[in-house]
Amino acid sequence: MSVTQLVLQDTAPTGRGGYAPTRPMVQSLVELVPYLSRRLARCRRDGEQMALLWIELAPVPSPVADAAGTTAELLRTAGLRVRNRVRGTDEVVQVGEQGFAVLLPGAGGAEAALVALRLKQTLSGAYGLDSGQAHLAVAMGEAAYPETGLTGTELAEAAQRSLALRQEA
Repeated sequence: MSVTQLVLQDTAPTGRGGYAPTRPMVQSLVELVPYLSRRLARCRRDGEQMALLWIELAPVPSPVADAAGTTAELLRTAGLRVRNRVRGTDEVVQVGEQGFAVLLPGAGGAEAALVALRLKQTLSGAYGLDSGQAHLAVAMGEAAYPETGLTGTELAEAAQRSLALRQEA
């Protein structure tokens, strides 16, 4: 998906409950940075904080998770769980096949940590699929503007470093 498509999707009218009918998707950090930069510009202009949660998911190997098409269904369901557990003003952007960036406008590091805990509990549960139950391994990191990054690149890299540090521990 190109940045132009992302912008078009980003400005789509919201559906029921204020949620956009589709979730923006980018293929990599390179495509996510312009999206983050626009949000940070808005935060600077409004004098607000913004936190970023970086989520990476991986199916836990099992006969159910290894079935054809199950991984896509599992990740699609996980994306819905993420969207349904954040505020209407928060934004969920799918990054690649198995990652999500959650933008939390008006939130600092403490709020991001609470949201991360809630999302980790939600995503770590069992997923009932047509072929049985499956599970996901969940890794998360967070960063907050302006404390840990002033640009989109700095913020995303800080969130990824946070995730890597937690995985090492």
